[in-house]
Amino acid sequence: MIIELFGPPGAGKTTFARALAARLREQGHTVDLILSHRPAECSPSEISSSDFQAQQLSWVIRRLARPFAEILTMARHPFALAHDVREARKLIKIMPPSHSLLSLRLAQYLSRLSRAWFQASNTDHIVLFDQAFVQAVCSLALLCGVTDEFLISHALDEIPQSDLRVLLYAPAEIVEARLRDRQRIESRMERLLEMNLATSLKSLAIIGCLHELLGKKGRRVTNAASLDQHSLQEAVERVEKQITAQFSMVQRGAA
Repeated sequence: MIIELFGPPGAGKTTFARALAARLREQGHTVDLILSHRPAECSPSEISSSDFQAQQLSWVIRRLARPFAEILTMARHPFALAHDVREARKLIKIMPPSHSLLSLRLAQYLSRLSRAWFQASNTDHIVLFDQAFVQAVCSLALLCGVTDEFLISHALDEIPQSDLRVLLYAPAEIVEARLRDRQRIESRMERLLEMNLATSLKSLAIIGCLHELLGKKGRRVTNAASLDQHSLQEAVERVEKQITAQFSMVQRGAA
């Protein structure tokens, strides 16, 4: 069973994914948690200045090295790699970014995501992505400046379908405040690897469009929030019960 989260940057996808995975494991489920490249965030006040700077450097090195390491691993299986690259190119052809460097970065990311998704589809337990193909469609729309619902809908038709999609939502003012806090503790190198604030805020409208289009296509979306500890706990418990019920039905069907 594959579950993917999507939502604007700063909505709390990774925080929610970690909490949901922990809750599912407490209920006795085997869960693979596939996290995006963002490191665990912590405030500079929580650790010493020298340690924080060293940790930032470590995060940047890991983030830059990870794609190449994963591509090298994938290259050991050339037929699988060719398939993953084709899937990436198919999406980028629908909504090509304006800059060739962005196209290359997205092609690498989508190829790695395709490989992780294929592996997840061959497991008999729960696999949770803090962001996957629906979020990738959002990123493509942002980076090529697309607002055409037809193209976004076309891209949604081309991506593999998860068993459950969870939308992490947050008001615009909370998203903006979180993104400003994130930028405050990021290094200059990390900022170069991220979308700027204005572009990130545009994702709110695109996420709304994705939600509406998924509904029209009959693809179920569960809403959740991670605004504070209370809303996070309530949403985690509610989504965990839904996943447990759906996973039990899948297992009974396979028996």
